[in-house]
Amino acid sequence: MRRLFFFLLLICQFFSANTTVLNRDSLRIILGSQQGLQYLVSVYQLGEDYLNDFPDSTIYCADEILSVVDTCSDSLAVVKAYYLKGQGFYRKSDYLNSIKNLKKAITYCDKSQEKEKADCYNVMGNSLTKSDNYKLSLSSYFSSLHIRNSLGDSLPISASLNNIGNVFFEMEDYKKALEYYEKSMSIKEKQNDVVSVSILQTNLGNVYHKLNNEKDALSYYMKALNLIDKEEDLVWKSVLLENIGQLFLDRGEISKCLDYYQLALNEAEKRDDKVSLASVKSSLAIAYLKKKEYDIAVINFEEALSIAKDIGMRKVELDCYYYMSDLYVQTKNYKKSIAYFRLYDDMRARINKENNSKEIAEFQAKFQAEKMDAENEILKQKNIIQKLELHKQKSQNIFLVCIGLLIISLLIYLIYITRVRAKLYKILSKKNAIISENNNSLTKLIATKDKFLSIIAHDLKNPFNTVLGFTDLIIYRFDELDDEKRLEYIKIVNKSALQGSLLLNNLLTWSRSQMGVLKYNPQYFAISEIVQEELEGLEGKALTKGITLHLEIIDNLMVSADPNMIRTVLRNLGNNAIKFTKEKGRVVFSIRARNGKAIISVKDNGIGLNINEQSKLFHLDSNHSRPGTMGERGTGLGLILCKDFVEKNGGQIGLTSQEDIGSEFWFSLSLSKEQKKSSIPLRIEEAMQV
Repeated sequence: MRRLFFFLLLICQFFSANTTVLNRDSLRIILGSQQGLQYLVSVYQLGEDYLNDFPDSTIYCADEILSVVDTCSDSLAVVKAYYLKGQGFYRKSDYLNSIKNLKKAITYCDKSQEKEKADCYNVMGNSLTKSDNYKLSLSSYFSSLHIRNSLGDSLPISASLNNIGNVFFEMEDYKKALEYYEKSMSIKEKQNDVVSVSILQTNLGNVYHKLNNEKDALSYYMKALNLIDKEEDLVWKSVLLENIGQLFLDRGEISKCLDYYQLALNEAEKRDDKVSLASVKSSLAIAYLKKKEYDIAVINFEEALSIAKDIGMRKVELDCYYYMSDLYVQTKNYKKSIAYFRLYDDMRARINKENNSKEIAEFQAKFQAEKMDAENEILKQKNIIQKLELHKQKSQNIFLVCIGLLIISLLIYLIYITRVRAKLYKILSKKNAIISENNNSLTKLIATKDKFLSIIAHDLKNPFNTVLGFTDLIIYRFDELDDEKRLEYIKIVNKSALQGSLLLNNLLTWSRSQMGVLKYNPQYFAISEIVQEELEGLEGKALTKGITLHLEIIDNLMVSADPNMIRTVLRNLGNNAIKFTKEKGRVVFSIRARNGKAIISVKDNGIGLNINEQSKLFHLDSNHSRPGTMGERGTGLGLILCKDFVEKNGGQIGLTSQEDIGSEFWFSLSLSKEQKKSSIPLRIEEAMQV
């Protein structure tokens, strides 16, 4: 939803003049032979009459008062002249000059001119709001409200309440906006002020529009329009019509939207109201953009942007940049789209920085302090113009110091925020690393669970199915089978039982390791003794295939490791070597020292592995397993268990292999600090031949 527009309650008279240019001669003709104070009052009244339609003439009237005020020595005349001049520049949308002259008026005010001071603060708040400088506009409005409350005049109090609500509306603090609008409305309803009530109904409609309560928003808008429909001389009528058009645009009813926008444009052109012209042109452009009538949209955007830049309407300028960027995206002119988006982003950053809510309270305190200094100085010097000018210069210096301190405070705050963000980023990075590590651990746990279930469901079931099948066959056909056949079946049962036993042993050992039940218990021992014992345990299996087992002790070594884990590793590597070696083959266990480590290897001349098969080893998720040379089955769990145990003992495991030539699996262990000779000779060959 785009911006909505609010109304400022100003106490002014609307008067239609017959001339657009006023000079000293024409002024003398109009006022005749009036002199002195009567002349000043008449000039001031004339300036107010010209204010609405011919602000240049109003400014001229103010300058005329200032040019002759010395002869009257009247400080009130000086205050009213600068106030009138500030109003004239405000009507011309020259907000900087408006603020400049209103500040001069406030400087000249004494304690008897509290009403005039409140009016100056109110109009200054209007100019600051139009310049999107909300922190300063709030300060001005609250200063005006404070004075008006002390004076007890309900009409200007209601105007101040409405204007404060407008600023909170622009700052998107809709709760506070409703609070101040409703306070103002209660005063206006008691006074039966129809026009002012319609203004507040429009503002309440704006709030509900922003809160996406379209029903209540439209209800308030239409009530306001009905109250002022026949009024011809209302500055803000175009704004109400534009807001209604905006509501229909948000509802997707573009035809109705364009009708109300056109009515709003007619009102703005009739009054030559540049503020409304910029706003309505921008709104029309957005409506045509939604209709995809891009050429018409571009024309309206450019006209709105030109007016907004001239009068300093940064809000309209910001919207134009944003929607023109979107327009060129839709027309695929990305170069222009990026250029306008950069303009939008730069301006948005500046506006947000200026309207930092935390700075509002700080500036209010500084502004009040500056005001008190000005008042004290004026009381001392009274009405002497030279001393007032000196005080004004002093006040400006104080103001610059305050601004400098404010900038320093902002820089300190930005540095603090940057450090906090860096700290939070560091914490977040650590948290992300922990989460990533936990995810990896969880992935491994899931893979472990899947592998465990796969082994139980398939691999562990097969040996027992074989045992059950052949034992059933022996039992039910015992008399039919001869001794040779029975022996054959019993050998098959025995082979399956051995396979299941080996698998179950690995499975239990692996599960204990994964659960942390299997404790790591390192000791110093002669590795050759462990290898010799495990080699003897493999003799029976090697004998069935006629495989020759050899042990080569190149270096007699003492190692530091858990002997039970190392036995399991040797047993699995030996079983694998026998499994994949053909009959009459050869398996060699060797022990050597290399780079300060003990290297134990198991080499066979079996069927070997290709590159693809080698890459799948030692990984739980690859589930690599293949039958041996005599159809022996496996799960791939043995090598995973070997890797786990070797790494627990601070070593590494690897292999070299060539297909149809053989494989050599090796692992490393840490040497003990003191080496001693083994009870086994330096080189032994244990040959078991069938």
